[in-house]
Amino acid sequence: MSRGEVVFRAGQAIQKYKEKTFPKVPVHKSFAAVPFFFDPTDALAFPSPDLSVYHFFGLSLDIESSIDFHKDIFSGKSFPLVFSKSIDTRTSKFGDAKVVWEINRLQFLLPILLEYRKTGNSQHLSRFVSIMTDWDSQNPYMIGVNWYSNIEVNVRLINWYWCWILLDNDPVWQSNTQYQQFKNEVWIPLIYKHCVYSNNNPSYYSSANNHLISEYAGLFVASTLWHFPESKQWQHHSLKGLEKEIILQHSTNGINKEEAAEYIQFITDFFLVPYVISQHQNISFSKNYTDTLTNICKYIYNFIDAKGNYPKYGDDDDGKIIVPSCNTHDNNFLSILNTAVVLLKRPEFKLPGNTWDIKSALLTAHINGTQKWGAIQPLSRKDASVFYEKEGHFFFRKTTQQGEIYFHFDAASLGFLSLAAHGHADALSVILNVDGCAFLVDPGTYTYYQNKEWRKYFVNTSVHNTVSFDQINQANHVGAMMWLDHFTCKLETLQKNNDKEIVSASHDGYKRIGAKHSRTIEFNRLKNTIVIKDEIEAADKVNNAILHWHLHPLVNIAPGSNKNEFVLSHPETNRKVILNLPNNTNEIVIQDGWYSDSFLKKASCKIFDCFFNITNREVVLQTTIKIID
Repeated sequence: MSRGEVVFRAGQAIQKYKEKTFPKVPVHKSFAAVPFFFDPTDALAFPSPDLSVYHFFGLSLDIESSIDFHKDIFSGKSFPLVFSKSIDTRTSKFGDAKVVWEINRLQFLLPILLEYRKTGNSQHLSRFVSIMTDWDSQNPYMIGVNWYSNIEVNVRLINWYWCWILLDNDPVWQSNTQYQQFKNEVWIPLIYKHCVYSNNNPSYYSSANNHLISEYAGLFVASTLWHFPESKQWQHHSLKGLEKEIILQHSTNGINKEEAAEYIQFITDFFLVPYVISQHQNISFSKNYTDTLTNICKYIYNFIDAKGNYPKYGDDDDGKIIVPSCNTHDNNFLSILNTAVVLLKRPEFKLPGNTWDIKSALLTAHINGTQKWGAIQPLSRKDASVFYEKEGHFFFRKTTQQGEIYFHFDAASLGFLSLAAHGHADALSVILNVDGCAFLVDPGTYTYYQNKEWRKYFVNTSVHNTVSFDQINQANHVGAMMWLDHFTCKLETLQKNNDKEIVSASHDGYKRIGAKHSRTIEFNRLKNTIVIKDEIEAADKVNNAILHWHLHPLVNIAPGSNKNEFVLSHPETNRKVILNLPNNTNEIVIQDGWYSDSFLKKASCKIFDCFFNITNREVVLQTTIKIID
């Protein structure tokens, strides 16, 4: 750690001691809410969701019954009601904190209030008040696991913003004495406590990733609507922070530096929602902010395939900010593009077949977004590959009447800052989708802290579509969210014409053991073939190399015309993939592996491991992929 971080961490330790030894509950001295007329009509036109059960992580929470806000419904364990910052959240002692936190984001409250506005049934309103009152009584300030993580505090603040403006001009809400008593005695004090906590617990230095962004976003959203004595200072501080971090944590092309693809939608919403709310409250972000937000959306447009699938590099934990549909598994990337079409005035982001969604309707209601989106005709997507040379992401794409070939080559860095917390050891890995169907995949994430062996499995080099040496990782994984000895990728060559596209890159992740891996991708657009050439150099102490190919669980394997050829098929497309593995392999082993398409969910799949004894110290491996109709 730097000297500045040592001082900061010491200050945090002193603050923690004071909070535990001399507990003090924040009490606001004055309060005013900025009136804002919000017409949610467009968001009410969507079918009503099932509001009896909340689904997340493959789990189901009964939200019609009383909720234990400290219970992990996955394991049945519960977190203790003790000083929050002393609680062990990184083992399975009390359960999985991620499961508890996901429930305590209270994202099911917004769908409940949308249904109230849609039907006028006051039972929904009473249900909202009851859940909030229970939460308040079960979560005294700084007591319990729900005051442990600042990101969760700020997600609640953002959801409460939307809940508030849905109710602010509602006559029943305003005239009912019981509801107003709840607002004044429970909700407003809760909001203030959350604002104070958000401001007092920043994620600086090596922790300054998406957590810091969430803290600026939540505090900005809160301070624009709810005016406490500190709100003006909070707004200035958080606005400045958002302006800084959107530049700092993204490349000039709008690619997030954490190198966790699914996190992009989560992080983008932390910038997008404040941008929307700034328009509610007549606050201006800079042109640089708007331009960067637009570039982020452009990257999203370029990195999704024909069906809205994305390359699952890095961590994936299903995180969302607001879920008005009550479905945490909705494709938020497509929703962000919908919103960008009208909010950022970028009609080219309207994809054929993409439908308008309730979240976009909510975020753009103030500018009549539904009508504007409906008036725009979608453009045919260009049949073109997109290469981000500086960032190391290369998207090979061919679109015809037969369908789409989509191939991602990852020659990017390990992750952001010294921890690279959400990165995986996946240098020079690839994925392949055909017609929106996954064939060669990144394995996903599955878990963070609760099972060390599973965490190690899913971040390891050996389950990514790349080369490993002696079953050693490309970087040194020393904790669930910490890497040492980060690798660096280098672009070697790039050629691009109408018929053929070639990209070569290398990485130095195995320099510490005297080995080097370079990979060349050659995409022949006329023949629908992808040739992957791996060049390996290794010192005497390295024994073997393994070339890994990780298949989606739905992919079937059939023998081809020779022992190294395999025919891969997927039940959702008629096209097949012919996989020709290197002829100079010593052994090909098809083994069982695992794939996680959602947090805490995993399914068995197949992995090809091609073993090579390194005797000549230099080996060239050639894999050929051909897509046939």
